[in-house]
Order: sequence, then structure tokens, then C-alpha cells
Amino acid sequence: MRIISFVVVGVVFVAGCHGSDLFTPDQSVILSVSKIDAPTSVASGNPIPVALTVVSGGCRSFDHIEVTRDVAGANMTAWGHDSSIGRKNVPCTADLVIQSHSVQLEPPFSSSFTIEVNQGRLAPLTAVVQVQ
Repeated sequence: MRIISFVVVGVVFVAGCHGSDLFTPDQSVILSVSKIDAPTSVASGNPIPVALTVVSGGCRSFDHIEVTRDVAGANMTAWGHDSSIGRKNVPCTADLVIQSHSVQLEPPFSSSFTIEVNQGRLAPLTAVVQVQ
């Protein structure tokens, strides 16, 4: 009885730490970004508006944009879900969804601010904004 209690407590603990169903695969994917729209220059103290053209569709849907940054630059990743991961015989539509998603980066910035968009196995997209 003591062993069964230990196993039950262990499973409950692991499930609680995991934060989701242990038997559901992670369906998170990095989505492709076809274009970065950012100004070539901004005045010092002003925010930098950035628009990413994100490509999804089929079994892939947009979730969020992750941004990590410092004063010299920002790294962005467009995250989505792929409902076919971990499932067999899932019908996916043949549509291509192209959406613009905006992010506003707040100062401080160095005199040259580099924006890099992570695309998984593809080369990253970059844009450089001069801060004057």
C-alpha cells in the first residue's frame, strides 16, 4: 500500500509541475515570417514599431510573438500550434494564412538597433534601425 501511495503522489507531483496533460504532445512550432516592417530610423526616446508578416495555415495557427531584447537589439520568434503533431490522420486545410502582427519596442536603444526574427531552420530575417 505504501508503494502505491508513493507512485500516486509522484504522478500527481509530476503532472502538477508539467502544467498540462502528460500524454498530450507539445504542438508548439516556430512559424515562418516573410517580412519585417520597421522604420530605418527613429528619433531618440521614441518607440520602434515593428510589424511581422507571419505565415500559417493548414494545421498551423498563430499563437504569439516572443521578444527578447537589450539596448542593442531584439530577437523575435513567431510561435504557433500545429494540431497535426502527435496525431494520426488529422485533416489539414490547404489554405495559406498571411497575417501582420505588430510589436512596439520601447526605449532605451543604442544608436544602431538590430531586429532579428528567428525562423527555426531557416536563416533569420534582420532589420537595422538607426536611432538619432
